[in-house]
Amino acid sequence: MEGVKVTFQIMANNEHLKMLKDMKMKEEIEPGTTHNITVALKDEKTQKEITDAQINMKVVDPKGKDQIKVLKYEGDMKSYDAYFNLPDKGKYQVMVLFKVGEQKKTAGIYYDLK
Repeated sequence: MEGVKVTFQIMANNEHLKMLKDMKMKEEIEPGTTHNITVALKDEKTQKEITDAQINMKVVDPKGKDQIKVLKYEGDMKSYDAYFNLPDKGKYQVMVLFKVGEQKKTAGIYYDLK
């Protein structure tokens, strides 16, 4: 992504809860979800985290069904996240549309759930 480094992290809810507990953070897992997806944005020039973006994420499952959510900023983690339901094994497409100031940018990855 030009000018912005985008990092994705996908974690099963049970692993995510353990990590939060180890960090002494409390968070409720969204019912009906299986995974937490986190996105970190960093300005490539200054190497500073971008903390004021608006981010929408779309996850498309192996059957073509999608989920779209607005990610919330987690100050302690310097990242944005949301919970999604990834119920089946296979290849998921994970895409973000984010707005920093007046600039809109997109990024995405494929995630193979085994």
